[in-house]
Amino acid sequence: MNKKIFVILILTLFCFVNVSFAKSKNVKIKETGIDYITVKISKKRAVIKNPVSLIYRKTSDKVVFEDNTPKQLKTEGYWISKLAEPDKIILDKKQIAQLNKDIFNLHLGISNMKGYPNFISKERLEKTFNQTSSFISKKNYLNEYGEHLFPDFFVTLDEKINLPENDMVEVRFAVTTKYNEVRLLPTSQKIISSLNSKDIDRLQEESIDLGTPVLVLCQTKDKSWCYVATPTEEGWIQTEKLAFTDRKTFNKWAEMKKPVVITEDKADIFTDKERTKFLEYARMGAKFPYVGKKGTKYICVNIPSSDSEGNLVIQKGYINFKEANIGYVPYTQRNALNLAFNHLHSPYGWGGANGEQDCSGYLGQIFNCFGILLPETSVQKIKCGQVFKLNKKDDDTVKNNSIIENAVAGISFIYLSGHIMLYIGQEDNKPYVIQCIWGVTSYTEKNEKTVNYINKTIVSDLEIGSEVAGNSLIDRVSKFNVIK
Repeated sequence: MNKKIFVILILTLFCFVNVSFAKSKNVKIKETGIDYITVKISKKRAVIKNPVSLIYRKTSDKVVFEDNTPKQLKTEGYWISKLAEPDKIILDKKQIAQLNKDIFNLHLGISNMKGYPNFISKERLEKTFNQTSSFISKKNYLNEYGEHLFPDFFVTLDEKINLPENDMVEVRFAVTTKYNEVRLLPTSQKIISSLNSKDIDRLQEESIDLGTPVLVLCQTKDKSWCYVATPTEEGWIQTEKLAFTDRKTFNKWAEMKKPVVITEDKADIFTDKERTKFLEYARMGAKFPYVGKKGTKYICVNIPSSDSEGNLVIQKGYINFKEANIGYVPYTQRNALNLAFNHLHSPYGWGGANGEQDCSGYLGQIFNCFGILLPETSVQKIKCGQVFKLNKKDDDTVKNNSIIENAVAGISFIYLSGHIMLYIGQEDNKPYVIQCIWGVTSYTEKNEKTVNYINKTIVSDLEIGSEVAGNSLIDRVSKFNVIK
């Protein structure tokens, strides 16, 4: 029987039993001429990959998170009142400088912006690009319409990259003029694991704010994308959001002597003293060179912009006095908890997507305010400072006691695979954390996946997910640390 006729018969049968067909973007399946069609059958999803085979996936149910944390535990004041010396300086400026040096020497992806070489090898970049494409292409990722990625998707992107013929690549210097999303590949197209996690873009690495110094290592042939080294990561960002400059100016920006540091979850930046001409908002931990202040009304800072040829031009910006600090914030437990709770209920954004933050980015923002530069990912962050390992075989009581005895409120991270949280203290012999979290996945007795959908910053104990044996946060916690 002709394959196309066979498919038509199958689809006709589905229509008979009241199955609804949702036709996505008109993309032809290779070697068949047939469009991709997604078929919903109850809670199962079938994707037609070729004329005769169907692949079924169960659709996860998303359950709204029920917040059972007592009211009084949702404010920093409650946890500060438990501390013996909340205002004691944990590390001074010199000690923080040494901590940054120690973290840099762990080789966790932090770039030496001021000491970066003027040239890097083309071979190093080629190896990085090949590894990235190979890693992603081996995953069973989909585009945002639920369609499988064809190999030519990666070939097309690889062909966009412009590497010089010689063996060495000259490094250029730039500062971001807008918020930027740092991508694994030079494209804004979303790639997802499933249609049930469309808000998790697998090409999203991190995001950086206006005023971030970056090292430009490569461009696409059309110059619309630049491959850059940020202070904590490498990836692709859009060229139109950069201003290029010389090394001397770049170094002054990267090592600004008197920074103004954003201390609210988001702070609006205006281009006039009356603060009526909005430019952009910057997130907690972003910093800008100090110019002056007007009493308690505003702080004036230097803001990067670009001319018509993409070169750096400095303009004045004005920030609400209450939303920033002149100089880095003193490193105390009180300040750490105050900053952390400024984000309570802030939305979650995978890789900082859409101007938000994920679990790791959230902690990075807090510690940027102290001048402590932490690596990008959760698995990298947990390696910093003094690290404590937990035995997976230990029961919850043993783990809880170890955390309570050794962790320090406001400056300790608690880690489980793929997630990291900030320890804020104990209540009734249970550790409590503040965390920016997407959700908690669990499975029923029938092995059906359910997602407790949270998608924001919350205060909680470590028993979330305990309705399924072995699935609570404390069951899966493997490490914690103290950042000092």
